[in-house]
Amino acid sequence: MVVATRILVPNCRTVLERREPPPCRSPSSVRFCCTLWRKYSSRKLGGGRGKPVEDHSDKEPVMDEQTFFVHDPSVFLRYEDARRAVHGMLASMPLLQGVDISLDNWLSHVSLEGISSAMLHFVRRDDDDGFAGGHYHFYVVMTMEVNLVYSEPKAVVRACAETVMQTVDRGSEERCSICMEAFGESPGTGAMSPVNLPCSHPFHTRCITVWLFKGHTCPVCRADMRGLVSAPWPSEAHEVGEKS
Repeated sequence: MVVATRILVPNCRTVLERREPPPCRSPSSVRFCCTLWRKYSSRKLGGGRGKPVEDHSDKEPVMDEQTFFVHDPSVFLRYEDARRAVHGMLASMPLLQGVDISLDNWLSHVSLEGISSAMLHFVRRDDDDGFAGGHYHFYVVMTMEVNLVYSEPKAVVRACAETVMQTVDRGSEERCSICMEAFGESPGTGAMSPVNLPCSHPFHTRCITVWLFKGHTCPVCRADMRGLVSAPWPSEAHEVGEKS
């Protein structure tokens, strides 16, 4: 993954605005008020495995508010259903279009779990007290910090795999100059597939990627790779909805 998305939620609060007892004239609803900060960073060639270097960030946060309707309030009684519904609502907000909010990208799921748990608490309390259903109207206030991290080493290796002529034949006795293993002895796909740098020296994909996190030159001829990369975003932050 050349550009990784990391999502942090430093502030999140869920309140029950009101409960509408039967007969209900409208569906249940969840109103989101979301504040978004974006930061753009890069893992540099030869930068080691330290923290990414920040390129720039939003000068001001962007805010959006949107209401979603839920026609089946029993969704709030099932934790997993509520969490999936909340995630789907966030994914459809115009503010977050172009941001990959897959669950794997959240540094912590506490916020999503907290929203779902709060909904479950309010609705289950009513259910335990014998109320005959009804509709619920929730208000969620959250701040999201989205950090887009561009990996220069991975970008160089991908560009070489896609644009540089690959010269190592399957079954070749030629060896990777980093691990000294013959290319013919490796599976030849994925992390162990051979890739040529522009200087024509071949390496295992995994080996040269790890090398470029520590240095910026070919390990054989010292050809400089820094001219092959540039950040995938402009010098100033994107407008809302623009994809990275």
